[in-house]
Amino acid sequence: MNIYLKNYWSIYREFIETFKNLTFKDIPLCLMTNFYQHIDQSLQTKMEGDTFPLSDKYPEMKYEMIQPYFDKWLNKGNLTLTTKLKNGKLLINSDYTRIPATCYRTLFDPEKTIILSRSNAEKVNGIPNETMKKYEENTEDISNRLIKIAKSIFRKLDNHPAFSNEFFQETFLNRIPLIVRTISAGHNLFQAHKISVIIVGTTEDIVSRTLAIVGRRYGIKSICLQHGILMGEEAFLPVFTGSVAVYGEYEKNWYLKRGLTPDRISEIGHPKYDQIFTRTTEKNRSLFDKFKLDSNKITLLVITGPNMDPERFTKLIENLIKDSRYQLIIKPHPWEIGKQKCQLYFDLEKKYESIKVWTIRGGNLYELIDQVDGVIGTLSTAILESILLKKPVFIFNFIFSNRTYEYYDQFGKHIQTDPNQLYTIIDKYYTVPEQKQDFEMTRDRFLDTLYLDGNSGQKLLFECCQNEGGSAANTPEK
Repeated sequence: MNIYLKNYWSIYREFIETFKNLTFKDIPLCLMTNFYQHIDQSLQTKMEGDTFPLSDKYPEMKYEMIQPYFDKWLNKGNLTLTTKLKNGKLLINSDYTRIPATCYRTLFDPEKTIILSRSNAEKVNGIPNETMKKYEENTEDISNRLIKIAKSIFRKLDNHPAFSNEFFQETFLNRIPLIVRTISAGHNLFQAHKISVIIVGTTEDIVSRTLAIVGRRYGIKSICLQHGILMGEEAFLPVFTGSVAVYGEYEKNWYLKRGLTPDRISEIGHPKYDQIFTRTTEKNRSLFDKFKLDSNKITLLVITGPNMDPERFTKLIENLIKDSRYQLIIKPHPWEIGKQKCQLYFDLEKKYESIKVWTIRGGNLYELIDQVDGVIGTLSTAILESILLKKPVFIFNFIFSNRTYEYYDQFGKHIQTDPNQLYTIIDKYYTVPEQKQDFEMTRDRFLDTLYLDGNSGQKLLFECCQNEGGSAANTPEK
């Protein structure tokens, strides 16, 4: 564990211990907030230093201690009903689950399923829809009382290295009304509907976390899908649901190392990838027509992401574009597009005729990948999708970060921090047949470790129905 994460988990634990008695309906509010969102850049920088002061009241937080520590709080008698509720409906929180519309329509029985969304529509994807807002009630007085108590706790922490931080205090205090309102709505929702299983896509947001934690009190089983490749562990830990569905062996071992018990790890994959295995591909030239690309050149899709080193990225692109065999399509990350952080890419497009920038929202990524000869990308889920689509991938690790990421380490030389080295690897792939064979062997070994096989939707449904008296499965028409 690096210095920042050691400090992060230690401070998180101290936060729980400090605010454990600030509760609503017996739930500590400190469990309900996304802790890393209270850490601003100033505090993060301090926590990256090995001189950051930690309380000597608690032992050093080891990896294997993380999940058991939080389970201690989640398993308290007033938070957990050991008798599981059966024969209820399946509730899917549509935010962040990324379940395709086709899965909703073909897998889940509308008579036995409820979608929770922000839409006011009566049905979503043919399934009855509910909103948390419908179950909210006035909790202003309760929130004000809890804010007052929280402020009194903070006043005693003027010299604390983290809790005295103004941003930390403001964001937590401002979040209390939302936490209280959502907990109240969660109880009202579960009293209005008999729910036996909950599916969420993450527990970073308050609604999903509330469904999982409040649901425990009603004996409701909960499953959290994996919303992307494992990068920042703060987004995946602690686990608040009964189980987590993982992409493959890497994730399974990752969670085991951090103290999650094997029975809470479901080898499901994710339904959003099923279409890769079931879709029919037709010859598509829309990309070439749109950008007037040269069909005789090697076309490479370049997938970017936030927090990249622009100098190394530019060096890689210039190495490639100086070789007349290549033409590049740069696809910025949606965050970069939304924050208007794409100027570097537009400058490269303006400078080089063989570079085009794709910023169209809502386009089909799989159709885009189908049309190229290879994918160059940062550490991202899009690289995983390219691998599943059997495209050669070349990974650049140019991220500014306070840690290292191991997810694609199995690809060896095909992941590089040096732009010159990565260019050499790309060039050899397209000129030396043995290099192509070497990559394909590496790719196949990686694919063998995944639970992504086109049947994740069915596996998820089976997991939901285990130990249940009924099934949420959609019955095919006869």
